[in-house]
Amino acid sequence: MKEIQQLLDITSSLKEQYQGKLDFSLDGRLVGDIGEALVTKHFDIELYGKNEQTYDGYHRLTGKKVQIKSSMAYNFSYPYNIDLEHFLAVHIKPNGELEVLYNGPGKYINQFLKNNKRKSYRRIWTTIAASHLRELNSKLIDH
Repeated sequence: MKEIQQLLDITSSLKEQYQGKLDFSLDGRLVGDIGEALVTKHFDIELYGKNEQTYDGYHRLTGKKVQIKSSMAYNFSYPYNIDLEHFLAVHIKPNGELEVLYNGPGKYINQFLKNNKRKSYRRIWTTIAASHLRELNSKLIDH
């Protein structure tokens, strides 16, 4: 099928453009890598590369470490019991536009999850809905 070959060619080209910092593999990580690529362009973020566990990159202007989460659905994962320096969650619309759901310190999300006694997956991550991220983001004054 020519469409599959086109997908493989496109992902290969994207991987080359991002010098191996993103895989653009078709195994479920593709949406996350697409989101990170779009976010880096819109928010002036430099990616660390694939080996960084907690943070995806840093904001060039402020130096803040940033974890980026993107989805084409409306549920996101947040690391269990960690106050991330900065958390950026975006929804990727079908036309490729980004909807910023949350752009600020992770401590507010972590506190929300604790206050609401949200259960984690093996103490690795906890799921949070886009509606909750939007609500928390609306309360941010300075991020």
